[in-house]
Amino acid sequence: MLSGGLRTGLMAFTDSRDGVSAVEFSLIAPVMLALFMGSIELPRAYMIGKRLDNATATMADLISRGTYTDLSPVFAALGAISNPYDVTRASVVLTAAGTYQTGSAATTQVCSSAQSNGQARPAGSSLGPPPAGLDRGGDRFVMSEVTMPYRPIFPLFPGLAQYTYRYRKVWPVRSGKIYDGQSEVVLPGGNPCPK
Repeated sequence: MLSGGLRTGLMAFTDSRDGVSAVEFSLIAPVMLALFMGSIELPRAYMIGKRLDNATATMADLISRGTYTDLSPVFAALGAISNPYDVTRASVVLTAAGTYQTGSAATTQVCSSAQSNGQARPAGSSLGPPPAGLDRGGDRFVMSEVTMPYRPIFPLFPGLAQYTYRYRKVWPVRSGKIYDGQSEVVLPGGNPCPK
């Protein structure tokens, strides 16, 4: 049995509401902080991806219009479209290619390629099966590829910290120099597609 003084002290302790707010805050604060960080991080990651996707298509469209001696304006389109996001870590590879008929199958081959922060595709290398609509021998197309690792503001979400954006857009040649009766794009330092 408890003595009167101890019993009164225990009753006062269990009836006391001092510090309840601090305990409730310590339970709710981590959840609220995670929601706050997620409401910033997830839309940011989505918007960067959309802008990189749009920039990839824009660069493919730009190089499909003709032969360039300087690709810096094309590469600059990435930064202009992705503004205000930092895309200095992005790797861009631009490729001019052709479709070749070998027997009953069609294949593609790199004719010329250029890069910014990346590795250009070697001339003559295969790109695999031809893109839809460009599967006839002699078809010419360009391809733009953008790769960039995502750098989160808050390292709270491990999936985002290791995510890498990868976009590829294929565009038919819209205009270019005529080589052997075929309009095609030749990127700086490259050669026309072989017959």
